[in-house]
Amino acid sequence: MKIKITFFFLLTGFLWTCPESLFSQQDFENTGNTASRPVSFETVMPLSFKGVKPNVIQDETHSLSSFYEKLSMLQNPVDTGTTVVRVVHIGDSHVRSHEFTPAFSSRLTEVFGNAAVGTNEGYRSEGILEENGSSGVICHCIGINGAISQNFLDENYMTQIQQLHPDLIIISLGTNESFSLYDPAAHYDMMESLFSMIRSYCPDASILYTTPPGAYKTIYRRYIRHKRVYRRVIRVEENRNVEKAAATIVQFAANHSVACWDLFNIAGGEKYACKNWLSGNYFQRDRVHFVSNGYALQGNLLYEAIMNGYNEKK
Repeated sequence: MKIKITFFFLLTGFLWTCPESLFSQQDFENTGNTASRPVSFETVMPLSFKGVKPNVIQDETHSLSSFYEKLSMLQNPVDTGTTVVRVVHIGDSHVRSHEFTPAFSSRLTEVFGNAAVGTNEGYRSEGILEENGSSGVICHCIGINGAISQNFLDENYMTQIQQLHPDLIIISLGTNESFSLYDPAAHYDMMESLFSMIRSYCPDASILYTTPPGAYKTIYRRYIRHKRVYRRVIRVEENRNVEKAAATIVQFAANHSVACWDLFNIAGGEKYACKNWLSGNYFQRDRVHFVSNGYALQGNLLYEAIMNGYNEKK
């Protein structure tokens, strides 16, 4: 009995004086650091989608680390200062719809706080929001119908983006580049010019490229009747150039050590992406643009990809 009692007191003293023997230093840091809490969420990828890939951001050089760090500051209640994380989303008509960006924005602000006055809901809403003076996230969107990279090579756009002081710039282009005759080299060169200009105006911002979701194209045949030119729909087929444009974007991002979210391949790639969007009734009639819940799904998938990266960093 004396031996058991002596052992009990020795063991108790050891645990009090040497807690690190049972817990790693990281465990102690995580216990006292609320900023390291992971964000939980449920996946929204439709079960009907075939051929999907893991919903993750390709970022081998951890170029989004500073962005994730700023999000962490919003999770830490010890920090009493005002912290605003600013996101600027630029792109074509998919962004101009003002449905894609608000979808991931609303999810971000639910977790990290809302720093914006109002929202960007609907086509007629303003893409640029005002800050409300609180800590949180604010997401602006600048979309141009029919845009390619060249459309943003404008000092007015760059100055506007610069004045928003973005922590993260998301670039969603590629659908319009993929129509007609697709030239990968010309596409790459245009991306190079835009990237250089963004770096010049916003050198400290993280950059995230996204690939286009997929699209169909309509094939017409022209004919003349009574001296007037008409056209008739011959067929509607998948636009195979989207895959090429997506590959160019992925390669460009890798070559420039910035992040890329490859939505085209995550949603099913060459074999299934277009079919998945079509079977889920996410396309509008033209099978290029999306209905509201199609853009909402894309925005929610982007949120999940960002949170996957954020949690992994933890």
